Amino acid sequence: MTQRIPAEGFAGGGSVQRSAVYEQIVRRINEMLASGELAPGDRLPPERRLAEAFGVSRNSVREAIRVLTQRGVVETRPGSGTYVAQGRDDDLVAGIADSMLEGRTRLREVMEVRLILEPRVARMAAVRATPEDVAALRGTLEMQRRDVERGGTGAKQDEAFHASLASMCGNALLHCVLGRMHGMFAESRDEVLVPSERRMASLAVHEAIVAAIEHGDGAAAERRMARHVRDVADRLFPDGGLAVAGGFTFED
Repeated sequence: MTQRIPAEGFAGGGSVQRSAVYEQIVRRINEMLASGELAPGDRLPPERRLAEAFGVSRNSVREAIRVLTQRGVVETRPGSGTYVAQGRDDDLVAGIADSMLEGRTRLREVMEVRLILEPRVARMAAVRATPEDVAALRGTLEMQRRDVERGGTGAKQDEAFHASLASMCGNALLHCVLGRMHGMFAESRDEVLVPSERRMASLAVHEAIVAAIEHGDGAAAERRMARHVRDVADRLFPDGGLAVAGGFTFED
């Protein structure tokens, strides 16, 4: 499949604003899909040309492509390029609709799903985790600690930690759902972890969750994860309005 649209066609009204740069690139590509300018199987211009067309860094383009890939809108073929996904039409439409939701509306819904699912995931992980799983979790936390001590946010390790818990459940569908949720949450993970005290607090609660998992204490793992996700949600949405996972008391 050849590239039908020149790179300049992706820029629309010109360079994107500096705030939420990659999200605006995602929105522009989805607008082109919705209008028919792009179709399943079309190849996107190379990363460098997209960066020039949008007037942004290649890192911003790379992040936009990563988000679109996680949402099933595009797919990367090694040695060939990035293409609009050729899955079922309803899958493609769902991916586009997902991406075109307003950022904060989507994030609010993501946090509600996390509140419902992730405490149960922690409980399941406590039941099913092997000693090797626990060792891997501790390795991830050590990498998070090192990143924070070097002045980083620990965001990548934070995401890896939650993904590992989902994987330990042994449920491929659950792993897929939560992977998609965390991909959509990625844009706000750094926001939550900007204050240095929040980075250490995140690390501390992760360690507490791992301790519960190591002891096979599903109830404690569930409580600690519920409190953790609720705390993140409250910081993102201090006005409230989020659905609360029923039945949890956030005491330990």
